[in-house]
Amino acid sequence: MRPLYGIPLHRVNGIPLRNPVLIIRMNTIKHLGARIRAERETQQISRSELAKAAGIAVSTLSDLELGESKSTSALHKIAARLGVSPHWLETGKGPKTAGHSVAADDWTDITGFAQSAAAGDGSAPDDYAETHTLKFKSSSLRRKGLFARKLAVFYARGDSMLPRIHDGDALLFDQGSTSPEDDKIFIVRFEGHFYAKRLLNLGGEWFLASDNPYDPRWRKPIPVRSDETFEIVGRVRWIGSWED
Repeated sequence: MRPLYGIPLHRVNGIPLRNPVLIIRMNTIKHLGARIRAERETQQISRSELAKAAGIAVSTLSDLELGESKSTSALHKIAARLGVSPHWLETGKGPKTAGHSVAADDWTDITGFAQSAAAGDGSAPDDYAETHTLKFKSSSLRRKGLFARKLAVFYARGDSMLPRIHDGDALLFDQGSTSPEDDKIFIVRFEGHFYAKRLLNLGGEWFLASDNPYDPRWRKPIPVRSDETFEIVGRVRWIGSWED
């Protein structure tokens, strides 16, 4: 395309535009496919995953996102998977989530494992045996910045984390969160066993600690090192309530 006074020209519907930023804004604000793609990438949902949820081919979704298709009969399924209003997704107008009813596809299945995470004595690895799934509201996971494919559930055993964790509590943990954070609860593998413990940074070193001061073994924090005897499996984010 020939430049005018050294400024490249771009055309949209035959209208010359000197500023390519205008093209980006038109696509992201007024384009159905651009809104779908923006929401999908924000939530780190793959194109194939969204296409499967909507019951359409990946190539069909790709054409839609690129603007080669202007509409789709799968709009409501796409909106449900993304957790947004179909009207907003189609028009860009109105509340983003208004009118979005709580239907079956508003819930996300998270895999529960037979593996227990000890709050007291260690739990030996149980080969991550899958037993069932637990349902969590998709919008709640999104608000917390959590992604289903990185989540799993173990069950607490013991009372050394009382009063925060009780024996038998389901522990939803994020396997994508494996960097230590001070005063947060993690599922860890320590000396060949799984534990649900609080990580503490004391004087620049990391320690495992229990909340229950009466547990004889965990009366004092235990120092850990990043070696073969210690591994962070994931940060606990839900124990009947969100762990912030």
